[in-house]
Amino acid sequence: MTLDRYLLRMWLGPFAAGLILVLGVLLLGRTLKLLGMVSDSGQAWFLIAELLTLTMPYFLLLTVPMAFFLSMQNSIASLQQSSEMDVLRAAGLSYARMFRSFFVLVFLLWGALSYTSMVLLPEGQLGFNNLLTKIYALKGVITFSPQRFTQGFDGVTVYVDGEDEAGVYHGVILEDLRDGVSVIYTAQSARFDMTGNEMSGNNLELHMNHGVRLEGQGADQRMLAFDRYQVAIPVSDGNWQQRNSTDHVTMMTPVELWHAMQGDAPGALAEWNRRLLLPTTVLVLFCFALPLSLTQKRSGKAGSMIAGIALLVIIYNLQLLFHRQVNQGTFPGWSMWLEQSLLLLYGIHLWRRAEADRLPKFFSQVVGAVNVLQQFILLKLTRRIGKNG
Repeated sequence: MTLDRYLLRMWLGPFAAGLILVLGVLLLGRTLKLLGMVSDSGQAWFLIAELLTLTMPYFLLLTVPMAFFLSMQNSIASLQQSSEMDVLRAAGLSYARMFRSFFVLVFLLWGALSYTSMVLLPEGQLGFNNLLTKIYALKGVITFSPQRFTQGFDGVTVYVDGEDEAGVYHGVILEDLRDGVSVIYTAQSARFDMTGNEMSGNNLELHMNHGVRLEGQGADQRMLAFDRYQVAIPVSDGNWQQRNSTDHVTMMTPVELWHAMQGDAPGALAEWNRRLLLPTTVLVLFCFALPLSLTQKRSGKAGSMIAGIALLVIIYNLQLLFHRQVNQGTFPGWSMWLEQSLLLLYGIHLWRRAEADRLPKFFSQVVGAVNVLQQFILLKLTRRIGKNG
């Protein structure tokens, strides 16, 4: 028990510091983005605080596995560099015994993150969008967050890929179901303007450039290519209707999402698997922490930490890639599990190799090369600073 407490204390400080640092960076970036939306409101900072609170579940799903993994790497590397690891191994302790407290900890984190993903995440998403509805109503104008589906109108969904400094949106997709017929517009760029008066009411005018209009489905579908196209959407009283959890898969409760998935909807299937798989990232990273951290003492911690960061980038990009493919109906839903399972099995295999002191030389070579590169860069910077000084 003494060893367990010692290792947990060694892990806890870097974990808390790393979590606060990464969360702070993410929240600062989101604050700067939200500030432009609510800067003209008398309750700007209160609204920003509320919006940031609603986005916290998503940020925690990303940052907690990162902080856990990097802190565990730091703890293992510290034991390695101080020769404490050698003493423990000489005393007959296996790695599994040394880090048994982390086995319990990682499953506790997995359970907490699963609850966050399945329950708190959709609740936060729904609250975030409804609060934006109130903000747009106060401002009297409508804007769209890049790479986010916006469904503030009755029967209209808008997606934009990005926005330039002139306020022109790029990569625009709009679906209009108000008349009971699916009408989809895609445009390279578009400008959204609010117009109207007390007699005619308010309208959202979409001035779209270089796109395609698709109406209907199946054999009845008609297509029209256009260079310029304008659509007017009535917005009663300048207000958006409050959104419901069933408006989009990212806001659905687990029960609602399960029923939507039974209808063979690729988006619902992708979202269900994403919610279940995101928490398992902490299990995958736990298995890789030991193999990536057992480096030669002269290599220092930097090489293993950089290798760990590279692994994080690879894992999260693979998850994003497979989620997009399943969401588009290109890959089956089980492909997301296959990717995560293969990573988990490989991590378990490497842990077993580490227990037998038979880690692949590739790991030490990569970490060593990273350390040499780091030392070379630091040396160059030191010399340059010395010359300039």
